[in-house]
Amino acid sequence: MIGSVVRACGAAAFGGGILTHAAGGGSVLSLGPTVQGAALAMQPAARLAFDGPLHFPVDVTGGDLVLPNGFGGSSGVHGSGGHNGVDIGNGCSDGRGRPLLACVDGVLAGERVLSSAGRVRILADGVGNFYRYHHLDAYELSVRVGDRVRRGDVIGYMGSSGNTSWPHLHFEVWIGALSTREGGEVVDPMPRLPLPIDGVTVGPPNC
Repeated sequence: MIGSVVRACGAAAFGGGILTHAAGGGSVLSLGPTVQGAALAMQPAARLAFDGPLHFPVDVTGGDLVLPNGFGGSSGVHGSGGHNGVDIGNGCSDGRGRPLLACVDGVLAGERVLSSAGRVRILADGVGNFYRYHHLDAYELSVRVGDRVRRGDVIGYMGSSGNTSWPHLHFEVWIGALSTREGGEVVDPMPRLPLPIDGVTVGPPNC
């Protein structure tokens, strides 16, 4: 099973409360009783709070990045208004292989291969927030499920795996869990991205 090894450093970082299980063709970590017990002692707003802006999830070196489809836009899977994240890709050049970066300090909590989302990696920040990276061309092999990551670490490479022909990152932010079925809430990533950034355009490319 890909990525099924949980390293001691990741478990220690989350209080020894990491469990791993198969899900959707890959592996996903869940936070065990140690972490949940500590979190329940805090107010929900504090427990799930964001701490400042996220690190931009795509390497901005060289510019030419666009965000043409935002939260609530059109989704190939969910239709109009069903877009659960933001799309980030190259505007006027081929972005395949562009490094994707950890947006938070946390743990690589899972990876999956899905028919629509393609190759997916998921980060967890340890306070109830999860970050989904879709359509990867490849995973960064030096980072495995259970590994601790730091903001700006390379975790994968931009691609067009799954139900898309445009190399880009589809980036989602979830609070509480990874889906609504599990009690999670998907939120707009845009207010947490450190925009404006030179070379990054919110909207379609102008080639």
